[in-house]
Amino acid sequence: MAQATERALFDAVLRGFQVSSLAIAGSLLVTGSPYGSQTNYRGRLAVNGRVAWIAMELVSPAMLLYAYLGHPARDLGVVPAGGPGSESAHSGLAAWRTARGALVLAWLVHYVYRALVYPLQQQARKPMHLGIALSAVVFNTVNGYLNGRWLAAFAPAELGQPFAAYVAADALRRSAGLALFAAGLGGNIYHDSILTGLSHRQAALQTAAGARARRYAVPHGGLFALVSCPHYLCELAEWLGYALVSGSPAAWTFLLNAACNLVPRARLIHRWYRTTFAAEYPTSRTAIIPFLF
Repeated sequence: MAQATERALFDAVLRGFQVSSLAIAGSLLVTGSPYGSQTNYRGRLAVNGRVAWIAMELVSPAMLLYAYLGHPARDLGVVPAGGPGSESAHSGLAAWRTARGALVLAWLVHYVYRALVYPLQQQARKPMHLGIALSAVVFNTVNGYLNGRWLAAFAPAELGQPFAAYVAADALRRSAGLALFAAGLGGNIYHDSILTGLSHRQAALQTAAGARARRYAVPHGGLFALVSCPHYLCELAEWLGYALVSGSPAAWTFLLNAACNLVPRARLIHRWYRTTFAAEYPTSRTAIIPFLF
């Protein structure tokens, strides 16, 4: 496909993805967020929640790599044509040390955690509606394509610099982005671990006490002192940092879509916590943005 033609396709898909974010937010506000604690679906279209989660999340890094490595010009130096000692092999290694390569690696680090480590640490996942899993596959396919192709074909030449030089060229914005991405990823993992540990403890209590023990409990620790969904807040910080570092329109669009998904879901989860635990739930907590929302 000629680059001009693909750029027109890329821009059209990007615009459609931006518009879809509003539809996502609207549908969540109307229909709720039908997975995890927010659903008890057990119908004929229910699929194994853990398997579905892993499959749908792995689509994103797989599609990004496919889109990134599939650039027809092969001018990125990522896929060496020679043997391990050839000049092209050294160029391939050097490509991963550039800003472009670092952004791909950051994406992969996030999704290794999100698609594999996170679900395998959980006690269990509720069954998921097949339609939810398939919609996530579509979302991750488009998102992976947009971010991978922008990095491979449409990013400015400066992303071919060594990563340190690229950051130094716009030190304030890109350093802040790096800090946000790292803090967001760490915070995401930390708060997920609180929820996972709580789930394991409640499962043990249910085994010991049967129906007298609740499946869920009020989480405490870290930013749970301020908000009901600090893991969502940290994920948004992570992708804000990624967008600041990359400057990519695809990354900014992903951040918009993530916010349109996670903010309404946090609102629903916050309401669910307050309804389920009533007076037991801290009244000072907001849904996702400390003190505000």
